[in-house]
Amino acid sequence: MGCSLLLGLEFLVAGDIIKTVAIEPTRDRVIVLTVIVLVRTVLSLSIDVEIDGRWPWQAAEQEALARAAQVRDVASVETGTRTGRGGARDR
Repeated sequence: MGCSLLLGLEFLVAGDIIKTVAIEPTRDRVIVLTVIVLVRTVLSLSIDVEIDGRWPWQAAEQEALARAAQVRDVASVETGTRTGRGGARDR
């Protein structure tokens, strides 16, 4: 459901931009558009955090940690050692 909300917000922002550009862009309309885009950006960011449970810029860091753990697990399987997984060799 959160992804649908994000997609809907993107379409609404695009519609507001097109409406502002297609109709005579006065100073008042540009200011209103700016406020609308800022509010919807904050909403999108907060929904994204609720969906993923982390800030968007933390995704790369978590993926790098996951890759490092995967490489470590593959290396331990190849060498026949296991670390901290509760296997027979840990006891």
